Amino acid sequence: MFRIISIIFLIGCVNSNSTPAEAVSNVITRQNNSIRLANWQIAKDTAPKDSLKNIPDSLWKVFPAPTGNENFTEGNWLLKTYIVIKEPMSSETVWGLFPIYFFSAYEIYWDGVIIARNGIIGTDKITETPGLYNFETPINPSLVSLGRHTITIRISNYRNYSSWKWYYGDLLVGPYNSELKAKFRSNYMAFLITGILIIPFLFNIFLYFARKRRPEHLLFSLICLIVILDYMTGLVPMLTNIPTTYVSFELYAYQVTNYLFGILLPAFFILIFSFPKKYIGFIAAINLITLLFFTNIWNVYNIMSIAVLVISSIISIWALLAKREGSKIIFIGIILAWVIYFLYYTFAGLATIMVLCTSFTIAMQFAKKEKAEREAQLRSAQLENELLKKNINPHFLLNTLTSIIVWLRKDPKSAIKLIETLSDEFRMITQISPLKQIPISQEIDLCKAHLKIMSYRKGADYKMETIDIGEEDTVPPMIFHTLVENGLTHGYENKTQGTFTLRKKRDSNTTQYILTNDGDYAGDDSNNSSGFGLRYIKSRLEESYPGTWKVESRGQAEGWETIIEIKDK
Repeated sequence: MFRIISIIFLIGCVNSNSTPAEAVSNVITRQNNSIRLANWQIAKDTAPKDSLKNIPDSLWKVFPAPTGNENFTEGNWLLKTYIVIKEPMSSETVWGLFPIYFFSAYEIYWDGVIIARNGIIGTDKITETPGLYNFETPINPSLVSLGRHTITIRISNYRNYSSWKWYYGDLLVGPYNSELKAKFRSNYMAFLITGILIIPFLFNIFLYFARKRRPEHLLFSLICLIVILDYMTGLVPMLTNIPTTYVSFELYAYQVTNYLFGILLPAFFILIFSFPKKYIGFIAAINLITLLFFTNIWNVYNIMSIAVLVISSIISIWALLAKREGSKIIFIGIILAWVIYFLYYTFAGLATIMVLCTSFTIAMQFAKKEKAEREAQLRSAQLENELLKKNINPHFLLNTLTSIIVWLRKDPKSAIKLIETLSDEFRMITQISPLKQIPISQEIDLCKAHLKIMSYRKGADYKMETIDIGEEDTVPPMIFHTLVENGLTHGYENKTQGTFTLRKKRDSNTTQYILTNDGDYAGDDSNNSSGFGLRYIKSRLEESYPGTWKVESRGQAEGWETIIEIKDK
């Protein structure tokens, strides 16, 4: 249903519940654009298959009835009202009738002459054939003469599929071409906005699969899809022949789209602003209570729009106070959405404004994250080169070669093993250093190779143990190798035995890797320097887990402990 027509219709529906004394007169002048017919009377149609006959005035009742309309639901009915043409109409203007939300089958008469038929009137569900949802008819200019005229609607309804009743429908009279142009303009605008929203919908679907399946991209694509479906629900009758009973489907569809939008948009804000996810369930409950207990067919748009605006406003103000990135743009978008709401464009206009503003925010955040990731990759590449230099620096090689010479004299077999181990470590380092992630088992093998080299060099016994490490885990290369190397440098100068233990802990949304050793440390911060090794670890973690990692190191009663914590995305 077109948004402009929907607005006119909703206003008409609200007014149709007023008393006859409050209804405006059905007067047509040259200055009229269109009028909604009022002052209806209703009578039972006892002979729906016969030609239209005069019915005594005593059988006509005022409609809407002061006591309610419950008795006028299923059955065959006649509706009539009078219009007055006070001025001669221009010969260039053709007037027309525009039924809105009448179902299932009806005929329209002008002064007792049938001028339109939509569907086949029946006396039960079998004999009745619903008409077309999208229906209007021009009025023969010869009928539009000065004076009073009678408009009669003969209607049959045996298809009540929802809380929507046939008498909630309305009938507009106005210049035929002007009303059609207004309808088509609204139709074109709906198509335009739908096309615009398809772009962020597809773009975020692509981002979801291309950027590690981040939930905010999937959530935003669903928001766009919901608004698209809302528009398409109203556009379907314009694209194909749909029976008048489609209005029942519309009622349910609009309730569902309003409810889902009211949940998903605030949930999206909670995700992008990194607020606690537990509030999403609270928002879903509020929207469900609002939909079930505070809305009806007349106000579902208005009430649900207010609900999502209030909740989104609270979240945006919270984000502003917390100085979250993009909060200013979202706040401006919500202000515009409030303006749109007060201009009576309700859900569709409101949702469109909020989606477009949010799309702009996503684009800005995406560009900033891409820049940060590129910078992290550049830093990692620089640190990788430095790390390679560090591992093949002359001091390390000279000490290792000296150890080889000693072992050649003392135990040639051990010297050969030392050479092989050194070769294995260098080969592994050159293979994995350019990679972003490697299997943790490969990282552990590298650590063990380094411990074996240092054991040969110092005549010591250094080893590594693992607890609860999964073979499927992956980590950035050489982060534990760097920690092991630092541990040996700072904690084992005077020790010939040492054990490094790598343990994994997992809770609902966080993974911890805990590396401990039993070295000797002179001070609490001796192994927690801000030197090259720690800078390399932080850079690698930021490259792989931007903004979701943490590194802590601290001394223990016996040794040192480093905790790398990674939160799920």
